[in-house]
Amino acid sequence: MSGVAVIRFLLANATAVTAIIPASRIMAGDLPLNTVLPAISITQISSVPTNFIRAQEANKMHSDRVQVSALFKGPEGSPPGTGYPGVRAMMKIILAACPNQRGTVNSVVVDSVMADMEGPDLQDADTALYSCSRDFIVKWIGA
Repeated sequence: MSGVAVIRFLLANATAVTAIIPASRIMAGDLPLNTVLPAISITQISSVPTNFIRAQEANKMHSDRVQVSALFKGPEGSPPGTGYPGVRAMMKIILAACPNQRGTVNSVVVDSVMADMEGPDLQDADTALYSCSRDFIVKWIGA
């Protein structure tokens, strides 16, 4: 789950993100029912350890696909939100908060954080919910 921890740390410490969504609503895993929106959910889609010839080494490279989903209420929601324009603007902020980089992030040795695919845009008229997602590939070294 280190890829999720890396992305959550980056988002929760990005002032452009927390100016709109408090760090307490940037969560690893599914959002609890009745979470106040807007909020961000961060989940692992897949994780693949890289097997080297020296397979007995304690630390291995892992490639995690991490999905970041932003959820906003529409203007017709209760309480009213910014809807589709808000979620689209947040996707740009999320991308800027997780730039292509390497180094140690939140005590995790990171080989690279790379943006991957975005989408789809989703809307549910019954709940006045708007959402979008962006994937990141996080390569990290650990047990």
